[in-house]
Amino acid sequence: MGIFEEELLEEINWRTNEISILKTIPFLYPLSKEQKETLQKHSIPAMYSLWEGFVVASFSLYIREINRLKLTKDKINLNILVHAIDVKYQLNNGRTDFNKKVKLVDGICKYIGSEICIPSSLPTESNVNFKVINNILDRFSLSPLPEKPFKDRLNKLLLVRNSIAHGENSIPITQSLVTELSFTVLDSMHEVFNRILEGYKNKTYLQKRFMTDKISFKSQN
Repeated sequence: MGIFEEELLEEINWRTNEISILKTIPFLYPLSKEQKETLQKHSIPAMYSLWEGFVVASFSLYIREINRLKLTKDKINLNILVHAIDVKYQLNNGRTDFNKKVKLVDGICKYIGSEICIPSSLPTESNVNFKVINNILDRFSLSPLPEKPFKDRLNKLLLVRNSIAHGENSIPITQSLVTELSFTVLDSMHEVFNRILEGYKNKTYLQKRFMTDKISFKSQN
């Protein structure tokens, strides 16, 4: 196991431990029913924060590893290059002033003229649901999470978390729901871990022609 894989696993391990604590605290002490329900309710936003934090931390590690390779625009995967430009120059910013557009293009030309350093920012939108995590995976040319079962599971996590965050009480928070959502977070973290590690080992951060050339070279020896 390499250092990068160990670092990714550590990001999962300490979060797994904290999720276990969140699930068991209401039953470790003699608490009233109201106290238990309050702890259970607020454990869900905490678990969501562990999920989003893992996404940010794991991709930060992956970005660090890619940046260490000092890839140029001719070698780096196009999705990753576009992601880097998008984050660095905020392409969604509706520029209408022509001089600002000139400045933008000048900056991009200079940026892609040397080794590509990918910014660590991610478009999490503070709501890492099924659509958002697959958008992030796609930006790094990694396999998406399958719609079944992750779409419903992750969207439910976000629905409950947002409901609590907005002060709503329409969704009953039971221990079975807490357990269900905890497994959603755990399973999702492991799936993202697998995809990042697979991309790292298969070098999907490179343009396909370089990956193909390397495979062809190996087959000739």
